[in-house]
Amino acid sequence: MNVKLLILLALVLYLVPAVLWFVLKRRRTSGSAEEESLTSWMKRQPGLKKDNPALTRLYQRSYVRFSQIPIFRGQVKRIRQRLMVVSPYDEMTLRKETMRITYAVLLIVLGLVLALALFGRNYSVMVLGLIGCLALNGMLIDLFVHRVENRLLKDFRDFLEDHRHQFQATRMVDEAIYEAAQLSGHDMKLHGERIHGVLTAKDPARSLTSYYEVAPNRYLKGFTGIAYMIMEYGDKATSKGSLYLNAISKFVQDINFDLLRRNRLSYQLNSLTVISLAPILLSFPLQRWAENYFPVMGEFYEGRIGTASKLLLYAVSVTAYVLIRKLAETEESRYTPKSGGLRWEKKLYAYRWIRYVVDRFVPPPHTKAHLHLSRLIKESNSPLMLEWLTVRRLLLGLLAAVFTLGMFISVHGHQAERIREAPTYLKGGLMIGRMNDEERTEAERRTDFDREIMRGIATRGASWEETVRQRVRQNSGELLSEIQQNEAAVRIIQKLDEADNEYLKWWEVLIAAGIGAAAYFVPLGIMHFQRRVRGMEMQSEVDQFRMLLSILSQFDRMSVDIILEWLERFAIIFKPALQRCLLDFDAGASTALTELKNEAPFPSFVRLIERLENALERISVLEAFDDLEMEQEYYREQKKETMDRLIENKASWGRDIGFAPILFMLGAYIIVPFLYVSFMQMKDLIAQLSQI
Repeated sequence: MNVKLLILLALVLYLVPAVLWFVLKRRRTSGSAEEESLTSWMKRQPGLKKDNPALTRLYQRSYVRFSQIPIFRGQVKRIRQRLMVVSPYDEMTLRKETMRITYAVLLIVLGLVLALALFGRNYSVMVLGLIGCLALNGMLIDLFVHRVENRLLKDFRDFLEDHRHQFQATRMVDEAIYEAAQLSGHDMKLHGERIHGVLTAKDPARSLTSYYEVAPNRYLKGFTGIAYMIMEYGDKATSKGSLYLNAISKFVQDINFDLLRRNRLSYQLNSLTVISLAPILLSFPLQRWAENYFPVMGEFYEGRIGTASKLLLYAVSVTAYVLIRKLAETEESRYTPKSGGLRWEKKLYAYRWIRYVVDRFVPPPHTKAHLHLSRLIKESNSPLMLEWLTVRRLLLGLLAAVFTLGMFISVHGHQAERIREAPTYLKGGLMIGRMNDEERTEAERRTDFDREIMRGIATRGASWEETVRQRVRQNSGELLSEIQQNEAAVRIIQKLDEADNEYLKWWEVLIAAGIGAAAYFVPLGIMHFQRRVRGMEMQSEVDQFRMLLSILSQFDRMSVDIILEWLERFAIIFKPALQRCLLDFDAGASTALTELKNEAPFPSFVRLIERLENALERISVLEAFDDLEMEQEYYREQKKETMDRLIENKASWGRDIGFAPILFMLGAYIIVPFLYVSFMQMKDLIAQLSQI
């Protein structure tokens, strides 16, 4: 099967689902509008969008079919599990949303493969595209699931606004939640009905605890807990009115800040992901253009430096894409501690001989290196143990070294094959401009002649050069003059010398070892980057703590341990530290708070914990946090400034990282090759002038 047939097949596979989806969409808009009566229009619930029955049947049947195919079974299961956490869909809606995301991901991945095939037009490019798409698959799933999370957050904000009006009318929390849920979209309606079920259960405290385990975001947890406390202890009149209505207003305000931050980050960074991957696609037409107009540049692109530059460009582009995606992440799960599960590092470390080797690289306990790595693992929110991290580092270094050695061996083999098969152009002048068909045919004929002479000659012999000259005289006959025969013999001898020199050098082994050693430290660099990005988000979480504390401090039956439980429930970055503080709280409250400050030494967070220390012995909780309410305007402006600084820092990092592949491509595919062409042509020109 040739490459053109593969491209045609990929194009058909890409266009057929797109056309089918468009036809089904058109059927929905054309047929349903005329048949819908005024009564059925009035019965529709706000926020609900009528689905196309044909498209829904396609999704349901596709879910069953895809679940039976081994290649797609894991993909469907993975998306389904992510959606089950975000929204409590019913089974039919869950399958529909799962297949909607699955089809979108597959179409995008297939489109990228098709684009690479059209630009590259060879098997190696298509294999490269498939490998890259496997890496992008998980990121695309995250992207589409994030859209569902943002939609749920917007629906929850509208739900709170409706709930406020219903509560003002009924003054009953559970009834207001139920009525607001009926006015919400499908996802938020399910959540609202579930919250209503929690508040009206026989054992609300137990149901509330169960809901905390499955709630998709901190705002739903916080609102459900506040609603439970209002139902349990009743509403309270404060200086600014109803405590419950003020709490709803603060939740709405905080959600608006969060949505604004997500939208601004998306606006600043989303385009950079395309820019970071663009050099991979642009490198193929740029290389073909250079080879057409400057034929000698083909020697650079096909040589060792060109191959290394191409691989480095791919690595830089993919790394930049991954880092920008990390910067653009806004979902709460990015800092949630991951469950260990069945990790491949743990399975490898279980083997005795692997454990023996790994233990030689793990820093001994009670040393500075051991303490530094342990703190880095904790601060980067990694689920790995120190031994597992060492397994990953060693394996990555070994794979990088083996891959580099394999690349060197492959390049040597490719160069030897190219010496025998590439068209042989005469270097008697400047090779600038297109090569016409006559010149290309002559170069290929010259290559065939050289290859026939080179066949069977062993360069290790004593008189192999004389053998080459004899063969040239015998095969050329009277077609070539004596001068042309000498030139052909010199050219073939040079080719044999170059081909004989294509073997693995000792310094290439050292380079592979150096690259493996550098790859050994790559996981640590990634963890340092994650810790830096995580530090940017800490102030944002502290600002959300202030909002929560300004609500909780107004309740009469509030204590320090209850506040810590709420903070732990609401926290993401500081959750592990708060969990350990709660475990040690009964053994000594003051000591536990002191350890909490030492474990999470973020200045703004430490100041909040110091207020809790005052409320523990000296003053009440309300007095400890009374300035939060009085200085609400100041904290609002401070939060806005923090958000602007966070977005600006991430945007600055994103621009530097996103344009790095473009700059690398300009150097590796334009500047360096042109310098190479200039030096090569200057060398040939000097050699030609010296013969005059």
